[in-house]
Amino acid sequence: MLNHARREPCSPTIEDAIRAAAEVVAASRVACAQMTPREQAEAAWTPTSPYSVDELEQRIRRRRGYPTDTTGSVR
Repeated sequence: MLNHARREPCSPTIEDAIRAAAEVVAASRVACAQMTPREQAEAAWTPTSPYSVDELEQRIRRRRGYPTDTTGSVR
């Protein structure tokens, strides 16, 4: 964004920053919704995560309201 009167960059407003953040959050939610719980768990896992991929998958399944058994598979 340029201040055309001075031809120098101008700072984004708080509204611009909130709008940009909302767009990133919305895009992330759409991407996650299109993934299977396993794909989302694999994408979320890092070596420093306190949870395994299987544990993350179970947490995602519970959050989405998917039924699971004790082995982690969908009934």
